[in-house]
Amino acid sequence: MSGLLGATVKLVLSGDSLVLRGAQRGNQPPPERTMGLAYIAAPHLGNQKKEIEDEAFALEAREFLRRRVAGKPIKFVVRYKTNSGREYGSVYTGPDMQNDDIALKLVEEGWAKVSDQARGKLNRSDVEAEEAALIDSLLDREEYARSGRRGMWDTKAKPSRPRLTTFDQDASKFLAQNKSRELRATIELVRDASTLRATLHMPAAHQSVTLLLAGVKAPTVRTNVPGQRDVAEPFGEEAKFHVESRLLQQDVKVRLEALPHGATASGTFIGNVIHPAGNISEWLVANGYARVADLSVSHAEGGPAKLRQLESAAKQKRL
Repeated sequence: MSGLLGATVKLVLSGDSLVLRGAQRGNQPPPERTMGLAYIAAPHLGNQKKEIEDEAFALEAREFLRRRVAGKPIKFVVRYKTNSGREYGSVYTGPDMQNDDIALKLVEEGWAKVSDQARGKLNRSDVEAEEAALIDSLLDREEYARSGRRGMWDTKAKPSRPRLTTFDQDASKFLAQNKSRELRATIELVRDASTLRATLHMPAAHQSVTLLLAGVKAPTVRTNVPGQRDVAEPFGEEAKFHVESRLLQQDVKVRLEALPHGATASGTFIGNVIHPAGNISEWLVANGYARVADLSVSHAEGGPAKLRQLESAAKQKRL
């Protein structure tokens, strides 16, 4: 297939929308583009600030896509653009990145359907043969999912537990109940390299918390915060990029250890991220992207001595 471009999936916004990241250039964060998956429509995630609820199976659709492509290299081709400039394309995964169209898999498993616009294209005389063949393939997969009652077509299936984008618990009580326990979580946002937004997969409902990495403080990055000026301290964007590349939208375990001193925002905790790839706090300090934070270093995974040794070594190397 001609016209294929390479990228890494930075973020899965929904079951049919992605943020793609290009190649890094020097020390600057790489370019990004938002793209919808062509010819399909997945259930929409809501907006709790606007009191818009998730459509049924919206979270399942996003999770199906996230687990397959988030943080991974893909190939893609742009199929069409809207008048507003929004791009829609096909995304390919797998060993050769040419035959595994993720949209076909979404539709086949019942987490998306063929869009009304795509169905309408088949009745137009100007539709190209390749485009028509792809839409026909998607329709075949949709019929397969419908007849097999897969995904959202399963009339007996129940949507997952509620998804909360805010924290609705008493922070002190929540910490007392869960302190130092390994909690399943997904990193949803990297605000800066040492400040993360995580969804905790709790039994009753998903809880959204802000996690301050114990024992470290990275350069501040603050953009698009109402009422506050944008701030990007030296090396902040670079440090943030490295953490995003390792943790963003990845399944991890976290340990909540303490509440920040004088914290007023509910749902902000000091804690540690446990990930098979290694200790992100130690990596940040070792590479000169964060300094030891004295107020929280006693809560760091493995204790403060290792972090202080890494900070001393980084200073000697002038990192």
